Amino acid sequence: MLSVVVPAYNEEQTVAGVLRAHVDIGRRLAGDVEVVVCDDGSTDGTPAAIAAAAADRPEIRILHNRTNAGIPATMKRLYAEARGEWVYFTPADGQVPVGALETMWNARDDMALVVGRRVPRRDPLSRVLIAELYSAGLRFMFKLPVRDIDSVKLYRAADLRSLEIRSRSNFFEAEMLITLCRRRRPVTEVVVEHRPRIAGAAKGVTPANAALAAWELLRFTLSDFVRGR
Repeated sequence: MLSVVVPAYNEEQTVAGVLRAHVDIGRRLAGDVEVVVCDDGSTDGTPAAIAAAAADRPEIRILHNRTNAGIPATMKRLYAEARGEWVYFTPADGQVPVGALETMWNARDDMALVVGRRVPRRDPLSRVLIAELYSAGLRFMFKLPVRDIDSVKLYRAADLRSLEIRSRSNFFEAEMLITLCRRRRPVTEVVVEHRPRIAGAAKGVTPANAALAAWELLRFTLSDFVRGR
């Protein structure tokens, strides 16, 4: 089984199309597919759009957060709920076309993780620059083979479920990647298309979450230093 996990917060105009498209391509690629979507306390019509998509796609399974829990908590919940042998994460904004899943699926053999590198990235310049600096710093510090740290990902579920991640901030995805690389699990990156946002607003990272991520990165690095890595 393939599990597609989708966090959704105030994405009423795009989420239904994303869900339906991933059910359809999942049926073709894997045969057996589930799409698990978590409405993260949306304040717009996102819950209704999700319900409408699920009405004609029984493979869609719906979770709800009563209040906005944020990406790290929502993603951890989605990963825990996924039942497939492969687990693919994609956002609800539609910026990564559904075809990215097929590209990554075709690269999955013998891999623990396939990362989709968004080229060219269609986000505001300031956001792209911050992401590039963050990714470059992590690549240098931890010798990572991936350039797009926080992009879409296709995990082998056995590897995903073996991870015990401490981070509560947006650093958690990087911690997962670093841990797999430290275990010498095979990780690869493939280029995927990225499109401009057509509706809604980018959620970004709050100052509080950025501060927490910086602290967790520092703690992780100090722990590495103490262990002599």
